[in-house]
Amino acid sequence: MSIFKLHRVLKKYHQRDKQFVNLSNAKRILILTHAQTLQELNEYSLYLKKKIPNKNLIIVGFLKTLQKREKDETILFDKLITKKNLNFWNNPTRKDIEWVHSQNVDVLINLDLYSINALNILTAASNAKIKCGCKSIHYEIFDFIINIPHEKDNKVLLEQILFYLNAIQVKN
Repeated sequence: MSIFKLHRVLKKYHQRDKQFVNLSNAKRILILTHAQTLQELNEYSLYLKKKIPNKNLIIVGFLKTLQKREKDETILFDKLITKKNLNFWNNPTRKDIEWVHSQNVDVLINLDLYSINALNILTAASNAKIKCGCKSIHYEIFDFIINIPHEKDNKVLLEQILFYLNAIQVKN
């Protein structure tokens, strides 16, 4: 999918009910993250479920490569996207974009510290009420941005985002 065609595809997903949401009021949370191995993604998924209890979490994991020995491992998250699933321009497929858009979530948390194109496109396609992430060159896709040094890990980013989402005061 060329960048122009991608822009047309994402344009139809742009309409959403944008608003700030306190974490305690959020019912469904979409988390986009990445790791080097499937085992790391599974461990991080367990960490996320402990860190954000009593919420309906939808976790999308991104791996550059899925090792042959990992193909039979159990996946402890909702969706796995690998570089093999991306098209020539390293964009997610229309099916993956539509799947993310169809998820009716209150909060999207993108834990990508390296500005992975596929995760940014999925963030842009989401209809979440509030989209949170790390400051990068694609900051316009987020409603709420945290600026942390790249030598930190995504657990630090998650801690900061959760702190501020809990601090949001929403008037009814």
